Amino acid sequence: MKIFDTHAHLDFPQFQSDRSLILSAMREQGIFAINVGVDLPSSEASLRLSAENPHIFPACGIHPHEAKTASEEVLGRLGELLREGAVAVGECGLDFYRNLSPKEDQVRVFRAQLRLAKSLDLPVILHERAAWPEFIAILREESPLRGVVHAFSGDLSKAQEALGLGFFLGIGGPLTYPKNEGLRQVLRKIPKSRVLLETDCPYLPPQNFRGQRNDPLKLKYVAQTLATLWGMAVEEVAEITFQNACKLFRVQP
Repeated sequence: MKIFDTHAHLDFPQFQSDRSLILSAMREQGIFAINVGVDLPSSEASLRLSAENPHIFPACGIHPHEAKTASEEVLGRLGELLREGAVAVGECGLDFYRNLSPKEDQVRVFRAQLRLAKSLDLPVILHERAAWPEFIAILREESPLRGVVHAFSGDLSKAQEALGLGFFLGIGGPLTYPKNEGLRQVLRKIPKSRVLLETDCPYLPPQNFRGQRNDPLKLKYVAQTLATLWGMAVEEVAEITFQNACKLFRVQP
């Protein structure tokens, strides 16, 4: 069974002690992943990981938490990195929950990355937290775009807004949480062709691993929950979402 983790941060320090073991296990188990940058150093690391591991694909971007540091020089360097083989721009977006960067910087850097994505014909990996009205308004203004709303946690109305703009929805560990029936209801009602699996590792592990570091080897538990919701075998879920990922990111593993 092949499975595609469309949002991982394997370059993060939480994997310093056993990164090579996880990468090897992923290869043996048919697990592919997009390693997602959050700033220039992690974007550069994503490119290096991809160069060394054919089952890893790089995304380069500036997370909204880092927007305050994203000068025109930084954005110019991001453009250079994206041209070195990235399959997506991101993660980028708005986070008004923690507000680690001023809102005006977040909006500026978000728009800049959306425009970079269009100029390079790349999909975007989108982050949104406590900013949905502003987030969706900017996406409408900057459309047409293609991409994924990463770690989607909204209701059916928000899902339909994102789907209406052509985006996929990234679904991970929170789908397995007992109190998350709302998200499970959304997954019962939206097209299977617009769903991607992800871990957001080292964060958001599935229910049975709460409090532990997440990694791509645990993605199968999300697929199992989705298989129950969709009334099909886990292998079918893995194949559907795998093909969805290949379509969006234009990769052929």
